[in-house]
Amino acid sequence: MADAMGAGMHVRLTLVARCAELLAELRASTVGMRSATVATTDGLAVASTLGSGPEVDKLAAMSGSIAALASAMTRETGHGEPERVVLESSHGHIVSMKVPDAPVGLVLTVVATHEAVLGTLLWHCRATTEKIAASAATPPA
Repeated sequence: MADAMGAGMHVRLTLVARCAELLAELRASTVGMRSATVATTDGLAVASTLGSGPEVDKLAAMSGSIAALASAMTRETGHGEPERVVLESSHGHIVSMKVPDAPVGLVLTVVATHEAVLGTLLWHCRATTEKIAASAATPPA
């Protein structure tokens, strides 16, 4: 039993490290990106370009809430499961995107300035969520 728990912890730590790598790649390849965070749909931070601290915890909690609200809205309107939520403000864009087929519900949230072209931002976010999903599904060697 202890070996199974140790293996499970190793898988989670490997996923956290991989998420951090993928967020760094996303930040490097995306013009105008201010931050990126992966959180559970329960609102717990998994990885973030913001490091750690209260700002990350708040963003993770809000990401979980947005995911839950979007899910409730699409369910109530008969539109299935939501794929992403895009917020546009006077300072830029916030994109929250579900990680497809992750064993644990995960959401990627990216905060970007207006320098980010929305279509390109969405493309990079989708590619990153697919890489996260693949990492979550693949056990470490």
